[in-house]
Amino acid sequence: MTSRAEPVNRPPIAALALGRPFDARWSGVATVVVGILAGLAIAYLIATGNGQMAIGAALAVPIAALVVGDPFIGVILWVLTVPYFSGLSAETGPVIWAVHRFGIPAVIVLTAVHSRLGWRRWGLRVGWVDLFLAAFIAIGLVNIVFLAPNTQRMIASFYDKMIVPIALFWLIRAMAPRRRELRMLVGAGLITLVTQSTIGLLSWVAPSVLPSAWLGRAGERTTGTLGGPAPFTITLVLFGIIAVHAAAQSPSVRHRAVMIGATLLAAVAIFLSLSRGSWLGAGIAFTGVALIHRRLVGLMAVIAVLTIVALSAGPLAEQVAFAQERIGDDDTVESRIVTNDASLRMIEAQPIIGFGFGNFERYDESFKRRVGDIPLKLGGSSHNTYLAMLAEQGIPATTLYLAVPVVLLATTFLRWRDLPPSGLGSRVFVAALWLAIIDMFVVQNFLEMIHSSYWATSLWWLTLGLIASVLDRADERRRFDTAVDR
Repeated sequence: MTSRAEPVNRPPIAALALGRPFDARWSGVATVVVGILAGLAIAYLIATGNGQMAIGAALAVPIAALVVGDPFIGVILWVLTVPYFSGLSAETGPVIWAVHRFGIPAVIVLTAVHSRLGWRRWGLRVGWVDLFLAAFIAIGLVNIVFLAPNTQRMIASFYDKMIVPIALFWLIRAMAPRRRELRMLVGAGLITLVTQSTIGLLSWVAPSVLPSAWLGRAGERTTGTLGGPAPFTITLVLFGIIAVHAAAQSPSVRHRAVMIGATLLAAVAIFLSLSRGSWLGAGIAFTGVALIHRRLVGLMAVIAVLTIVALSAGPLAEQVAFAQERIGDDDTVESRIVTNDASLRMIEAQPIIGFGFGNFERYDESFKRRVGDIPLKLGGSSHNTYLAMLAEQGIPATTLYLAVPVVLLATTFLRWRDLPPSGLGSRVFVAALWLAIIDMFVVQNFLEMIHSSYWATSLWWLTLGLIASVLDRADERRRFDTAVDR
């Protein structure tokens, strides 16, 4: 019996454009016309001094062909490219911001077209979590209209930082990734894991080989290309956990060695982030992984400890000493206590509507006060994602936002027995993804993530989307089995 999850055979992509059975002659003509137009556009951009946009235009045609042929490649390209440009503004990186703003929505449309033509299954079924998110977005927009000093600019910011990442959650569920596509994601994650870890280590030992845009905290923290230790470490933890799970499922010793080695490299990079919140989150996540894959992670832990001990006696001696100072440093802790107290007072003052999306730093100074023996320190920003969200958007909106992982967690327990026992898309895979979510949640309570990193927020929704997709498949199989029994 053919599974509903498998795509049907489809004609070449030219048929989509022509709206008729594939004809090689028309395809050749279309290719020539598109090539000429693209060449003229690239030449014009170069002539007018827009080199970056010319490069983007040169790559746009082949990339568009790949993504139109298989929308999941759009997700893979997003994972492989966005981390290296996530620190750019719309002015310094217009091409990548165009990819961020329009790429994910465009891939959703492509997925819908593929589904309509019968080329792949549409996996998104509207449920409570989608209603919660729709209500959250609606409240957020109303909030901005009434409270933002610059409505147009703040709506654009809300779209970039909230709506697009949430759209990624819907996209993953709509695609319902198959095993082959999950393996593609494992590969893309492995590449990201290795490159980010390597760039992070190079920022300590050979900063001169890296672009200046990636050296904002060189010699102080390991941040890779992501601008801060929090988005850097949650990226490594997520893809490290996926790599460990894939290694445990692989029969190839070589593949297992590569994935384990990449994760060990990431462990060293996470240590060098010198971020206590990141250490805590990663420690909890990898402890959970150790319970799931006892034999494999036990060996990794021994190797990691021996490696860090050996490096701490030589190449990392200075970093280890600084890490010890970080553990005993009270200054940043005290400033966060004062800011968190101000957040709580803001929530108390306007619990329902908040002070408006993006307005935390406009009002928090007026709510700061001395806390115990801690001196009052003005300046700085929030270091807690959810306190800042409560202060800006109010309790109802924040409750809707957090209801999604709560509902998915409850659903995980309810459908646990329906999940396959092993492999990609299994209950072990879902458990590993939840460990990554726990890491992100812990780190988000040490850093305000929504405004500081749209990449990190997108990873949160990507991971929840993967969990929801696996659960939806399990529910579909259960419904099918029940129907057959009847």
